[in-house]
Amino acid sequence: MNSYRATMILLSCAMATIAMAQTPPSSSTSPSAASTPAQRQSTAQQPAEAPVNQSPDPAAASSPHQNQVTEQNATTDKTKMKHDQMMKDCMAKEQANSATASAEAVKKTCMERMKKPGAKVPDAKTE
Repeated sequence: MNSYRATMILLSCAMATIAMAQTPPSSSTSPSAASTPAQRQSTAQQPAEAPVNQSPDPAAASSPHQNQVTEQNATTDKTKMKHDQMMKDCMAKEQANSATASAEAVKKTCMERMKKPGAKVPDAKTE
């Protein structure tokens, strides 16, 4: 009888443990659940939402950081386009000056000129 009783006690403890594991803990998100007065005050306040933007322009929905990055990318693109155009102009002028120079030599000359600070495309008549 003792073993039957011990088995029943163990079985009841196991069943109670299983029942407790399946019951979700009570979660209270009310301000009174906060532990300090400052926490209660901050949880009682509703956060302010950003105002709705009525602009039809998609860029108007961008954050200030997104706008800044986009402007930097546009500046970088313009700089690259300017550099590319300067290289084309330099190569055209170098080829006009020296008809015997290979395309590789002309490109190398122009690349060296572009690396120098204050690089400008030389006039065809200066060299």
